[in-house]
Amino acid sequence: MRGDAQVVVSDLGVTVAGRSLLQGVNLTVRPGRRVALLGASGSGKSLTVQALLGLLGPPFDVQGSLRVGGRELPWRQAPGRRPGMAAVFQDSRAALNPVVRLDRQLLPAVARRRRISAVASARIVGDLLDEVGFADPLRTLRAYPSQLSGGQRQRVCLALAMAASPELLVADEPTTALDMISQYQVVEALRRCTGEGRSGLLFLTHDLAVAADLCEDVVVLEQGRVVEAGSMEQVVRSPQASFTASLVAAARAGLRPTEHALGAAS
Repeated sequence: MRGDAQVVVSDLGVTVAGRSLLQGVNLTVRPGRRVALLGASGSGKSLTVQALLGLLGPPFDVQGSLRVGGRELPWRQAPGRRPGMAAVFQDSRAALNPVVRLDRQLLPAVARRRRISAVASARIVGDLLDEVGFADPLRTLRAYPSQLSGGQRQRVCLALAMAASPELLVADEPTTALDMISQYQVVEALRRCTGEGRSGLLFLTHDLAVAADLCEDVVVLEQGRVVEAGSMEQVVRSPQASFTASLVAAARAGLRPTEHALGAAS
């Protein structure tokens, strides 16, 4: 898996019924880079990602430009058809059928997606589950989603997303509502699956501490506008926007041992 396609969103604007929801949003995910899209609830993070993934329907008027690997893409595209992209969303329960064993969900999906045999699909899925931190992938595949914790389900969803070999993985609040251990496991799984020579990552979160531990770059949204963007180290060390400064102060007050970027900037 390699990340070769740069993703560039330019001057993204979204309106509905004449009301502006996003204005002039610019962001770039370079190949193999991890970018945090940071903001409070209602700031426009998920709306930005829905536009990026081609999921906004007719009520939304979408303006601006989306280029992937130098190719201009339309804002509206059939769900699951956005070339080179895969996504993991906040609610892992909605992504998995609770009454169907995981092997009966994952293996056929990967076989169809890659046009390979069931045997080859089982090998690939097993390797991916191992990569996202499952000690016994075969046992995991025999389980039902309801038998797994929230963090385990999220890592299963991540393995399924990575089966598409995406150039860009979009992770929409994947650690929200997880306990500290599960959150750490999901973040480490994202770290293993993305980065230099691998998929790029757009990581949506309201938690600067988690973002600083995982991502090299950051874009900060407030009320549908980008208020700050740059390298994570630079933004944390010297935030320019008052909203960003408040996030940095709050994160430093509750520092965790793994927050390298925040620690370096203290």
